[in-house]
Amino acid sequence: MSISYRMKPRDPRSPIEKLAARIHLNEFPEEYDYTFDSIADAKARRAGNNPMAQTYIDEVNQQRSLRGISPLADNGKPTDKSSHTWALNKAKNEFTVLLDHALYHNDPMGTCCVQNYSIGEYENITMGIIQRLDKEPLHQAILNELTVWFDADLVNRPQVQQAVMRTLSDLVGV
Repeated sequence: MSISYRMKPRDPRSPIEKLAARIHLNEFPEEYDYTFDSIADAKARRAGNNPMAQTYIDEVNQQRSLRGISPLADNGKPTDKSSHTWALNKAKNEFTVLLDHALYHNDPMGTCCVQNYSIGEYENITMGIIQRLDKEPLHQAILNELTVWFDADLVNRPQVQQAVMRTLSDLVGV
């Protein structure tokens, strides 16, 4: 009998999308307030009335406008996806920095960038990997982008594979 039914289904989102979801939850908790409604709050919200205090709504809308995010509707729910777009942009920037940092410190191609203080050594490779993430899993995107910049025989060496795995380990939990 197979135990595959016990395995958790693979999350098809890219690492950037996963990070964006966590950022959105942390930065915009007001968009999730309706999930904590009591029965009375839920009834009021369905009737179009917002059960939150007006001072809270005004404060939240002011914070949102400072970030360029549209205010909440009268029922306390977002009117568009501007907060999701903001979180996705922030996640993309953060993940790009983390990936570049991990590649630099693990130096998969052995370019001695750490010893030579060549900070931008993997910058173009990082940008190529980010562009590939919509179509490929992270580990494959790293290997494919390295193959674009270096000879395939160089990329297929065991020490490169190990450095790529260390890079992925550095990114676990992002």
